[in-house]
Amino acid sequence: MIDPMAGLDGSTPGVQDTDEKDVIDVTSLRYNIERVDKIRSVMGISSGCVAGICGLTGLAGFACFLVLHLFVLILVCGLKMNFRLYSHTRQNWWTYLTFNLQQSALSFTLFWTLFYGLVYLY
Repeated sequence: MIDPMAGLDGSTPGVQDTDEKDVIDVTSLRYNIERVDKIRSVMGISSGCVAGICGLTGLAGFACFLVLHLFVLILVCGLKMNFRLYSHTRQNWWTYLTFNLQQSALSFTLFWTLFYGLVYLY
């Protein structure tokens, strides 16, 4: 018996429908997104340390964050995902680059001010 909810019908297997169903593994998808989120968090902390130690202030520090953020995410997409972003995370480029940007920016700001204060104020 064929399950009607599975979207399978009794047609011949050689005939292709125009409405193809994409099969994904939700566990792997969740794992991939969690790994990228951890990389974003570590990247925010690391870039904050770099900006603070280098003594960047104002827009130069924010530009450092944006450049390092884009560089690391594109590097991860290229090396780990072979630029096949949608097949690994089900996200488009805009969502991939801006997802949890506020969380990363807050971590960046915390460590930026901490390391700037430790190096240049004390």
